[in-house]
Amino acid sequence: MKPLTTMAVGAAVLALGYGAADAQNGRQIKNDRQDVRQDRRELHRDNRDVRQDRRELAGDRQALNQDIKAGRTSEVRQDRAEIRGDRREVREDVRDRRDDRRDLQKDRRDLRNDQDVRRDKQDVRQDRRELQRDNRDVRQDRRELAGDRRELNQDIRAGRTNEVRQDRRELAGDRHELREDVRDRRDDRRDLRQDQRELARDERTR
Repeated sequence: MKPLTTMAVGAAVLALGYGAADAQNGRQIKNDRQDVRQDRRELHRDNRDVRQDRRELAGDRQALNQDIKAGRTSEVRQDRAEIRGDRREVREDVRDRRDDRRDLQKDRRDLRNDQDVRRDKQDVRQDRRELQRDNRDVRQDRRELAGDRRELNQDIRAGRTNEVRQDRRELAGDRHELREDVRDRRDDRRDLRQDQRELARDERTR
């Protein structure tokens, strides 16, 4: 297999792998959002239940005070039993609300982490594309530099003084472009390594 064909196949396999990972990550984000919405609905119900429990507790306390003042002994016992039941329901609903708040916080963290992973993967893909362009530019610069060197040698042998000066200016420009492209490639490699580290870190925290 020719090197170019091998590179093309490798790029296609890599793209397919990232596509599958993106689809999975997209499903995780969708599920996280559904979990967050469900948690919010449950927390809303919990708040409503706690408010209702407290209203009932306040009403039973008011009834107890009235029965105590009126000397209704049987009703007082009944009121106290209902108040104990009200307090138990308040404690249970407050506990449910606390648990649902904890679930909501966890699902929000999961959503943020999955979104971070998706952004990290997009950054890594972009870095790879830029690095590929950098490699192509460096190869092109080196081909142009080699060609201009050949022309310079030919013009020197032929004694073409004006062309020699022009060739040397072009060589200086070629070297300058090559240095810039090599520097860009070095920077993009550093960005790629940084984004890969961030991706690995975010995937570990999922």
